[in-house]
Amino acid sequence: MGDVQAEETGFGRTGRWIGLILGPALAIGLHFTPPPEGLSVEAWRVVSLATLMVVWWVTEPIPISATALLPLAALPLMGATSMRDAAAPYADPIIFLFIGGFMLAACVERWRLHERVALSIATLAGGRPLALVGCFMGAAALISMWISNTATTLMLAPIALGAARALARDGKPDLALGGALMLGVAHAATIAGIGTPVGSPTNLIAVGFFERAGEPIAFVEWMSRAIPVMLIMLPLAWFLLCIPLFGRKLEQTEALRDIVRGALRALGPLTKPEVRIGIVFGLVALAWMFRLQLAELPTLSGLTDTGIAIAGALALFLIPSGRAGSEKLMDWPAAERIPWGIAILFGGGLSLAAAMEATGLAEWIGAQIAGMDGVSIFMLVAVLVIATILISELASNVATLTSMLPVVAAVAAATNTPLQSLAFPVAIAASFAFMLPVATAPNAIAYSSGLVTLRRMLSVGIGLNIAAAILIIAFAANWD
Repeated sequence: MGDVQAEETGFGRTGRWIGLILGPALAIGLHFTPPPEGLSVEAWRVVSLATLMVVWWVTEPIPISATALLPLAALPLMGATSMRDAAAPYADPIIFLFIGGFMLAACVERWRLHERVALSIATLAGGRPLALVGCFMGAAALISMWISNTATTLMLAPIALGAARALARDGKPDLALGGALMLGVAHAATIAGIGTPVGSPTNLIAVGFFERAGEPIAFVEWMSRAIPVMLIMLPLAWFLLCIPLFGRKLEQTEALRDIVRGALRALGPLTKPEVRIGIVFGLVALAWMFRLQLAELPTLSGLTDTGIAIAGALALFLIPSGRAGSEKLMDWPAAERIPWGIAILFGGGLSLAAAMEATGLAEWIGAQIAGMDGVSIFMLVAVLVIATILISELASNVATLTSMLPVVAAVAAATNTPLQSLAFPVAIAASFAFMLPVATAPNAIAYSSGLVTLRRMLSVGIGLNIAAAILIIAFAANWD
């Protein structure tokens, strides 16, 4: 699950000051401007609020989760919705799916099970540079499907950095291998985050949006759509990153093996807490994937993905860790450290979207787009996907998707297109930003190592962005 809290805007301190002033200025200007023909005053006020929120989400003069609280303060004053209606989306079931999933991930991290899995996979490389990059990327991908891509990158980056330093000559690290390892971990974590509904906050936002629109998507259905893209993007990323390594005979492969094996030995033998959380996590993952089949059983007809996540999280507080004393697998101090701000961010986006629907704004937008002639569904998908990828290079992917989904829904309604045919490609595209250090937290972590040049990040990132856009647009025809 992508950690949006660690992301930074691409506009710096100056951009934040500009955004702090520009957002309210635009909102006030729109507020006192007569609404367009056919649009109610309340809907036009929602436009002014949305403008303020988008500007602040992009430039981040205040934390994006704090910006997401604006609907609670503004919508009742605008007469757009009641306080009850404005607040209800902040308790949407999808938010509790996120909370339960992140508690499971936090418990895995607490007992370092994810680190053991990653190092075990990396040992398969046997010190061969090309294989080592592939194994680190495989480990990052496997973990990031279930755990924050930022946490995955933070955990693997020091090990990858140590492997790169093992090839240092005269105190100078091998930038070709080091850059491939650092960017490989970051990009694999980002790519694999699309693989499951709980793999990224953007995925959860899309799932919640589909549910509220009456078009829910099952866990296994999401995976069946996203994993083919993931499986193509991962080897492509490996190839682009390893181009400088092809044909080279690097020495000191034994040193590389020692780095990884030493880190694995430092963890010691498999512990009881690791075994127990592994069992709980595995059962929850299986329940998510086979929920539809389980729901056919007599006593499980009301089973939901959210219910599975919460049940799994509650089990962590009940199951003993197996260590001395009465310690459980999870305690509340550890649970408090999950990013609760994302729950507020989800709620704010859902509240704004609900207000757009309630005031007729979404319908009006759709009517305007319906007046456009000659725009095919293919072109709509292409424009939306490319725009989303480009915007995500500078703005938080969560803020980008939250802002775009109501518009996408209006486009779908205006063109009589199934919502998921347009919104699912956009949801996947929101995760793919590879060009700039500020685009995602994993990119920033990789760049901060000193082994990744901006030129290399740009050259690889452009290729991956183009590939992502082509793949998503190509697959979109089957995502309805």
